[in-house]
Amino acid sequence: MYHKVYIEITNICNMHCSFCHGHKRVPKQMSTEEFGHILDQLTRQTQYIYYHLMGEPLTHPELPAFIKMVGDRGYKSIITTNGTLLPKRGT
Repeated sequence: MYHKVYIEITNICNMHCSFCHGHKRVPKQMSTEEFGHILDQLTRQTQYIYYHLMGEPLTHPELPAFIKMVGDRGYKSIITTNGTLLPKRGT
């Protein structure tokens, strides 16, 4: 069992932080179908789903749906964010 699993739901970020090495990949956001497939593969493999890697999770329009999907499957959501979009997202 994994203590936590990191899922990159987007590689899009609204910042250019000096400490981040960035990437040159094509900007992409995961679909709800892709996300659901990943969650299905993790059945009984973890307790925590972290939304973070190279993108800012709050840029993803389906984040509320992802959080619900995670909760419905009994996982706990952890979001790593730069915080700049919190007022805009109303979270």
